[in-house]
Amino acid sequence: MKKFVFLFVFFWGGFCTAAAADVPDNMYFRAMQDEMKRSLSQLRVKGSPKPYYLAYRLRYMSNACSSASLGKLTENDTQPYWSLMAGAVLSAGTPKSDSMGFVNSLSSSYDPEKAYDVPNSYWGIRRAFWKLTDSGYVNALDRFEKKQAYKRQKNISKTEPDFASAPQGSFAEEISPFPAVPHAQMARLVEKLSAQGKDVPYLEDFSAQMCLIQRDLYYLNSNGGFYQYALPGSFVTLSASLRNREGYKEKISRKIYLPADHSWQENALMDATRQLLADAQGVYKAQKPEPYLGPVLLMPAAAADFLNELLVANLRNIEPLLSSASENDATAGSFRNKQGMRIMSNVVEVYDKPSLRTYKGLPLAGFMPVDDEGVKAQDLTVVSAGRLQQLPLSRRSTEQGRKSNGHARMSAYTLPREALSNVWIKPKHPLSALEMEQKLLERCRELDLEYCYILKEFPGWEDGEASVNLAERIYTKDGHKEPVFGIKVEDKTTRSLRDILAAGSDEEVFYPYDPDSRDYSLITPSLLVDEIELMPDDKKPDRKPFIPKP
Repeated sequence: MKKFVFLFVFFWGGFCTAAAADVPDNMYFRAMQDEMKRSLSQLRVKGSPKPYYLAYRLRYMSNACSSASLGKLTENDTQPYWSLMAGAVLSAGTPKSDSMGFVNSLSSSYDPEKAYDVPNSYWGIRRAFWKLTDSGYVNALDRFEKKQAYKRQKNISKTEPDFASAPQGSFAEEISPFPAVPHAQMARLVEKLSAQGKDVPYLEDFSAQMCLIQRDLYYLNSNGGFYQYALPGSFVTLSASLRNREGYKEKISRKIYLPADHSWQENALMDATRQLLADAQGVYKAQKPEPYLGPVLLMPAAAADFLNELLVANLRNIEPLLSSASENDATAGSFRNKQGMRIMSNVVEVYDKPSLRTYKGLPLAGFMPVDDEGVKAQDLTVVSAGRLQQLPLSRRSTEQGRKSNGHARMSAYTLPREALSNVWIKPKHPLSALEMEQKLLERCRELDLEYCYILKEFPGWEDGEASVNLAERIYTKDGHKEPVFGIKVEDKTTRSLRDILAAGSDEEVFYPYDPDSRDYSLITPSLLVDEIELMPDDKKPDRKPFIPKP
């Protein structure tokens, strides 16, 4: 049974030695603590501001994978692969005016100092952080100088500090070791799953991959905040590549996440395989769409990508970065100044639950008891009655009297900035699957449409110009359905959030894409949207192979 401690430490600056005495007594924290103390006491450049804040983060990742294609093994890790990554955040100056929150050019990155493949030893970790802290100090001094020059040029002055004080939270639990990997069972399973597509003539490939993954996280900052916990992330991916009867080459896939104990149910995976094969048959028989503007039913997977791009993407990075190259920060969420305004239909409420660890037996990627500035993460009511209620805030989003609510999140690709964690879409009056279809048909009849659409996927912002291949046209006269492929979604705007007419009772857990790799989870049901524009894509069919696949 896991043991954990949750405590709070108040600070008013400086390295908090009292809190440091309470950190877990292991190699990772001893190395971080010793190097942090040395750096803060000795790191100096004459005539330049000293470092006043340091944060160190370690991610120990264990994984083992097996893959197969059409019943034949293509990969089988006989030993778990592990990697240790270190990240360092260093700020120079004072909390009132420091080096953070500034990029000097459009090509400049805003990411922490980081090192991959760190030796898993006390001295290996210390040397990694020594190098990262040294380079981080040089970069911090450069940012500090250029940030001050920019503020003078733009006549920027403010009463709020760049980095506000906040009570420091701490969370530490005993981390269970990565389980013994059942290599033979994994290999047999992926062979069995992928073999289901072997005799389907229009499939050019059908593959299965299983990966058992665990990330152990260790964090410590110079104000006394720290955490230690594990995030499991094991999954099975099924992928089908086919050439449909019109000659178009298409690919569909499904990623199935496993419970926190890395276990799996073979029967459930076989059911998922049969469903993907049925979807592939639909794509094979599908026809191209005609231009369409009207109601669309988004099934849960499609709803997740729809919400990820139009809602969650606009509720991140609340404090814009300053830059000498651009007046506006394109990475800052567009809803940051819309608190209290109507941004969404009142059919659903939206919550952020960093304290939620699992849902329906699945681990949630956004579990975050303490954020990456050492602040206890608070649950938020994001949208209620259609209005934006609470924003994710950090110790840097201090304008208008705001205080951190523990939503500063970092990754290898971004220093700590504001982001959501576990986003939960809660319908006020959830409808069954049959009721959702009936409501879709009723709305289409009101608009005198011959048919309307059901999308099982939605092109997210990481997909670029990708088309939707899992879709159905449903006819208003008798409700019969026809598969459709090659759909482009046009003019995706946040207006669609206010056009949600109904939400289902079929909630599922998803792990959407985030451009900064700040893992989060989204719990959403199907959504009926009143108006979405769909167009056929411009893709052309390929010629058939001269001879069939072996």
